[in-house]
Amino acid sequence: MLLEYPLFYPDFACIGKACKDSCCKDWLIDIDFDTAEKYQKMGGALGEKLRKKLHKKDGEFYFEVEKDGRCPFLQEDGLCEIQRERGEEELSKVCDAYPRKEYIVHPYMQLDLHLSCEEAAKAILSWKGELIREEVEDERISEEEDMPENGFGHNGQNENLVSLLAFRQSLWEALPDFPKDIHGFFAELKTVFLQGEELLFYENTAFPYCKELEALENGLTEPFFSEESFREYCKMNEEIQGRGELWKSFLTIFHRAEKDLQNKIQSFYREREKLYLEEFCRYYTFRYLMTGLKKKSILPLFHLIRKCILWMVYTDSLLQYYAKEEEKKLFFYGEEKAFFRVAVFFSKEVEHQKKNMDLFLE
Repeated sequence: MLLEYPLFYPDFACIGKACKDSCCKDWLIDIDFDTAEKYQKMGGALGEKLRKKLHKKDGEFYFEVEKDGRCPFLQEDGLCEIQRERGEEELSKVCDAYPRKEYIVHPYMQLDLHLSCEEAAKAILSWKGELIREEVEDERISEEEDMPENGFGHNGQNENLVSLLAFRQSLWEALPDFPKDIHGFFAELKTVFLQGEELLFYENTAFPYCKELEALENGLTEPFFSEESFREYCKMNEEIQGRGELWKSFLTIFHRAEKDLQNKIQSFYREREKLYLEEFCRYYTFRYLMTGLKKKSILPLFHLIRKCILWMVYTDSLLQYYAKEEEKKLFFYGEEKAFFRVAVFFSKEVEHQKKNMDLFLE
């Protein structure tokens, strides 16, 4: 099995109490069965508190957050009470693993970090695409696991996997030469994806996007900001299932500004602001490339990249020009590069739920 992970992955370390946007706040904390059993048997005052705070619903264990949104074991100094008293080995699997993510589609495996962690985001948004590759054995995986919809034969699976990895490599090599403005960048990105789609999935059948590809190759570009894209943004905000109070605060700002934002987005958009277009493309094409196997198309991945960045650009302007100062503090907006904070917020509220990301693949 081929294993890939970013160069920065092995070096990640939690910064604990130095983290502004703690992962121990605003989340419902999932507890795996084995850890829940261990907590139920633990002695002392900590064991008593664990049993009091441990809930079970539909066969799943979890910690409910407190009224202020904090995990009941997050202490005032920003450290975990369980880890402090009993060590890291007593943490649940979710708490121990985050922000690390493992993804497997036979015969391929990748390790990654979530953009929702601010320390991981710093590495992701400075990443130039360096990967470490290894050949590993994994007895957990059967040939039937994670097969694509409608299936490939095993050889077909391997051939398509190799083709997708080659497409990703060629895209990453081309990214530094893409136009730097957002309109030109996405026109070039769409051209590359359409060319890849024709090559990878339409070898023996008629390609349905010939006219669209020809127009792009002849220099005809679509505006990134338009009435249609604004309607997309509004629809996304209606359909996204946010996690809690911060999402409610965001929607309050959005509904306050909704009628005005569309008319002003062009003047608000700041070409000189760092938007991390290349970095986001690397992150999303690494993390979601294998949707090409399941969907038998790479175009859903293009739509995901475009919609994610579209949402972040509109939200960046929304927070900058329409959020009150006390509201900006909820998002740590203005304390660092603005778009960095929007990206972390987006990943935290949107990317961690599959239903949300399915909206972006359409």
